[in-house]
Amino acid sequence: MALPMSFPMRIADGKTIEIPSIGFGTWADADPTWCKDATLAALKAGYRHLDCAWKYGVDAPVGQAIKESGIPRSEIFVTSKFWPNFAHPEDIELCLDKILEAMGLDYLDLYLAHWPVSMKPTSRKGLEKAESGFDKSNEDNGIATDADGHEILDLEYSCEDLAAQRSVKGSYVPNWKAMQELVRKGKTRAIGVSNFSIPELDELLPHSKDIPISCNQIEVHPWLPNNQIIEFMKQHDIVATCYSPFGGPKEQGANMRDDPTVATVAKRNGLGVGGCLQSWAVQRGTIPLGKSQNEERIKSNFAVKKLSEEDMRALDSLEMPGTDGRTCGGKDGEVWGVKLYRN
Repeated sequence: MALPMSFPMRIADGKTIEIPSIGFGTWADADPTWCKDATLAALKAGYRHLDCAWKYGVDAPVGQAIKESGIPRSEIFVTSKFWPNFAHPEDIELCLDKILEAMGLDYLDLYLAHWPVSMKPTSRKGLEKAESGFDKSNEDNGIATDADGHEILDLEYSCEDLAAQRSVKGSYVPNWKAMQELVRKGKTRAIGVSNFSIPELDELLPHSKDIPISCNQIEVHPWLPNNQIIEFMKQHDIVATCYSPFGGPKEQGANMRDDPTVATVAKRNGLGVGGCLQSWAVQRGTIPLGKSQNEERIKSNFAVKKLSEEDMRALDSLEMPGTDGRTCGGKDGEVWGVKLYRN
């Protein structure tokens, strides 16, 4: 029996759309020049789900790849995210407009809050001129910094539990309501979040009746299966998209691609290591967002198949305790001085 090529995802007014069960990640830490050719190779290989973000600095090359592919826009599912300096009710639409303009698109399929915190922008004018990309300075990105060069948090518009760590009252609800307006305007078909924990999802759920939390994007792989939050999301019909599905490398250099158990399961099923790990993810009802710059690996990562219960158990057994399996994010789960990893 083949694995599903898409999953239903809730959008506004009780309707659903199909989201492809395998996505292509476009994260670029410093040099985004690879992205156009890699995205075009992914589309030619059969991918129809592109995961992007304003911060990556890849909007223009991704848009060029979509155009050059010749594939109708309606057949490609495009996700993007706004960075925390745009996480203010009056600025969230501005980031979406910048993304659409750079991509040459009229709408997104899914628009996500990249993190459950907000940062101070340099100014409204600074945001309007902001350039995306990890290779740009904070000033170029439109991010305000303190005297030491650190990003300044805006806890008023951060999730309640994170603001409380600094004894400040915060709420992400105003941001969420601003995102819902973008669905009503037709600029995005669905909205969701990324890197949100269970308490942070709970904060938004009472305000998500007509326009729901369609998705939460989190790090997931056999080292860090995130079972608890994924089960919570299933109970609330929130789709789980999974970044870093290949798990690594960790700070000390360990990489899940080199794990002997993964290699054994992959070989037994005639799969590449990437295809094996993405098969595990899809079989769990989640959506992996594998990334590669190599055309052959892009193709092999897309080749997924149903694994036996024995093979699924073997991969499940690789779970590390607590958050030891995490390969992304700050030290001890802290990013910008707040504890983000609670689930």
